[in-house]
Amino acid sequence: MAPQRPEQEEILERTAPGTPLRDAIDRIVELGRGGLIVIAERDTISPLIAAGFTLDAPFTPQAVAELAKMDRAVVVDLPLRTILYANAHLVPDPSIPSHETGTRHRVAEQTARQLDRAIVAISEERRRVTLYMGPWEHELQEPLSLLPQASQALLILDRYRGELRELLSELAPLEFERRVLPYHVGSVIQKMIQMLELEQELRRLFVELGTHRELPERQLRGLIRGVREEVELIIMDFQRPPVRPARELLEEVMALDSEERLSPEAVLKPLGFREEEDLERAIPSRGYRLLSKVPRLPMSVIERLVDEMGTLDQVERTNHRQLQRIRGIADVRARAIKSGLQRFKTGYASSLEGL
Repeated sequence: MAPQRPEQEEILERTAPGTPLRDAIDRIVELGRGGLIVIAERDTISPLIAAGFTLDAPFTPQAVAELAKMDRAVVVDLPLRTILYANAHLVPDPSIPSHETGTRHRVAEQTARQLDRAIVAISEERRRVTLYMGPWEHELQEPLSLLPQASQALLILDRYRGELRELLSELAPLEFERRVLPYHVGSVIQKMIQMLELEQELRRLFVELGTHRELPERQLRGLIRGVREEVELIIMDFQRPPVRPARELLEEVMALDSEERLSPEAVLKPLGFREEEDLERAIPSRGYRLLSKVPRLPMSVIERLVDEMGTLDQVERTNHRQLQRIRGIADVRARAIKSGLQRFKTGYASSLEGL
């Protein structure tokens, strides 16, 4: 189950390869023994401890692994600085449901649900390591098994990036001709959302990879570069009035469930398009995205330009002397805008830099 809360992300980071807690876990696995590690405050866990002894010793991976030989739980504090209890016999509320059949994992699940604290359960026979926190559980995997998953996801992301370049290449000429249809916009946004979702999945995977994440993370940065900025500019170009922040609208689209995102109508709805609207009717582009690719043209000037002209095709038809009437646009900048838009109109490849 993917983590849903920051605390769950944090425990994944704390159990990633190269961390002291993962070192302790690996030592227990290597010893061929089971173990139970509870990460909680003393006041929180003590009501559930029926037997055991108070230790208050410094946390070290070696110490945790040695204490785990006593079979019962080792309790460490939240900062992972102190081992609070050893050989702790935990007695959670037996009425709390658990799908686990083994005693150790059942106690871990019930304790995690009762206290909403992180519990690490290590199976002696199967060498399975499971994290529990509240209703969330996650089985830790070895980096060597995670790297192929990351490589496969990166290959898919590379394919998506190529498909996005094709969609954007088709979109640009239509923007100058006022022939963009809502489904064109929906298709581009859908592809970008696929990429951003895959990025999220990969970043969760990287947390578990720990010290093995450097190379795939570098590949991800290259593949996802510019995508979020590009989708926000697409939203700014085509959303219906009243205009809302692009980032806010993007979050609404990202919040749609997987089935809804398959529908262009559903993807376009947060942008102000009504379900009964004719999706075959052309819509004008404001031009934020293509104007942002003109070298050294600040967004503040682009906003004034769009406010004055309204649409990209109107900017393209305006001569450079008329452009100079807009604050922040002098002769050199006006010529750069005209020549930049002309290049994008005749050969869109140059406007795809960064994608």
